[in-house]
Amino acid sequence: MFTKILINIYQNLKSLLKVDVVNSIQEVKQNTVYQSFLKNKLFYFHIVLACASTLILFYFLLIYLNVYTLNGEEFELKNFQSLTIEELQTEIQSLNLEYIITDSVYTDSVPRGTVFTQDPLSGTFVKPGRKIYITLNCINRQKFTLPNIYNKSKRQSLNQLKSYFKIEFEKSEKYSDISSVVTKMMVGDTEVFPGQKLIEGTTIKLFFGSGRGTSKILVPNLTGISVEDAFIMLEVNNLKLGEIICDGEITDTLTAIISNQRPLFETKLQSGDMVDIVIKQFLDTISETDSIFTE
Repeated sequence: MFTKILINIYQNLKSLLKVDVVNSIQEVKQNTVYQSFLKNKLFYFHIVLACASTLILFYFLLIYLNVYTLNGEEFELKNFQSLTIEELQTEIQSLNLEYIITDSVYTDSVPRGTVFTQDPLSGTFVKPGRKIYITLNCINRQKFTLPNIYNKSKRQSLNQLKSYFKIEFEKSEKYSDISSVVTKMMVGDTEVFPGQKLIEGTTIKLFFGSGRGTSKILVPNLTGISVEDAFIMLEVNNLKLGEIICDGEITDTLTAIISNQRPLFETKLQSGDMVDIVIKQFLDTISETDSIFTE
């Protein structure tokens, strides 16, 4: 009995020792593989190469961004107002900028033919190559069409003219604020008529009487404009559109172009008279000698 007990104890100890030996061998093998992996120079080389590549790529990206965005090259924009075109070009080129003229205006705040406004405004920080948008003051004064103020009172005529022209009044001894109306318009020693274009600020002298009577209206030039525009122009001058003669095929009457008119430009007519026209569909078919009207 005692012998059997000793045999069992021996077998159990043998089994336990065998398991511990196997586990120890596996742990040794694992540690050996790990240590061998860490000692592999190629592993460290790949790590260093990846880090170096990342740093180099990031460095060149920063350089590219600085060059592309012109970082640190901003400067304060000058004031170009009142500069002529020649002066503006010199300044723009010296600053390595570009400019675009986007509009023109009529103003007395700056000399004619010079810069009126700029965008961006002066004082703004910009970079080389920036486009500057310019508005110029026109060289010549704007012209406005003289409206028909015949048979209008002093107050009515003044309201129509004062925005664009300077007005003087020539009143007779029989002048009345109630019954007197405009009978004549003069610029210097020359009589002017509705439909004429006068420079802004022109001084117009108005003469008053009991009525226009036999006074005439100057026929506007209708050649080269559409029928629709001609109708409006005649209406402004208290004239009417008369006969419309078609020269060739017309596909759209309102957009057709007037090649001739009767009476001719600057003929004097009575208020309400008619003006006949000849129309063509396209302006480039009109010649200087073109005429269908016959006496």
